[in-house]
Amino acid sequence: MSAFQPYAGVYEFHGQSFNWRCYATSRLHEVRRKDHEPLPPPPAGRKWIAPADASHDPGIVLLVDEDVSDISQILLQIGPPSGRSA
Repeated sequence: MSAFQPYAGVYEFHGQSFNWRCYATSRLHEVRRKDHEPLPPPPAGRKWIAPADASHDPGIVLLVDEDVSDISQILLQIGPPSGRSA
C-alpha cells in the first residue's frame, strides 16, 4: 500500500464554504459530505467514490482519478472556514 499523503481543499454548498483536510493513499481532488448532494459531475478522468471502509466514515465521498481502485483515508476533517458557522 502507498504511504499516506496530506490533501486539503474547499468546496461550496448552498452558498457556504467548507474546508476539508485528510491523509490518503491516492490523490484526492475533493472530499464532500454525502448529505451535500447533488454532487457536481466529475471532470474528465475522475470519479466520485465512497470509501471502501464505510464503517470508518460512511458520510463522505471522494473525487479521485478514474484509474484509482484502492484508497485508504484517515484523519478526515470537514467544516466551515475558521470564524464562520455552518
